Amino acid sequence: MDVQSLSQFSPIQTTGVSKAPTPAQVTKDFGAYLSDALNEVNQAQVESAILGDKFAAGQIDSIDQVMVANLKATNMLQMTLQVRNKVIESYQEIMRMSI
Repeated sequence: MDVQSLSQFSPIQTTGVSKAPTPAQVTKDFGAYLSDALNEVNQAQVESAILGDKFAAGQIDSIDQVMVANLKATNMLQMTLQVRNKVIESYQEIMRMSI
């Protein structure tokens, strides 16, 4: 093992203690995450509807594309509803706690 070749690497430089994000930053990031997730679900629903309309109009011959888009949109919506239900359930449980 050549120890001399390791001397060319410099040690990691730290400029100080890393700052933890503020609650406002965390809330903003979480809100942006939720907004992006809901936009993705909405976009999947819109794409599914467009493909369904195109299939009904005869512009698309493959029902596979329509069914995959429909199942994707349905699964995304069901997952979103389950997350919403868990959040509401958690909120209600917290409100029932005695301080």
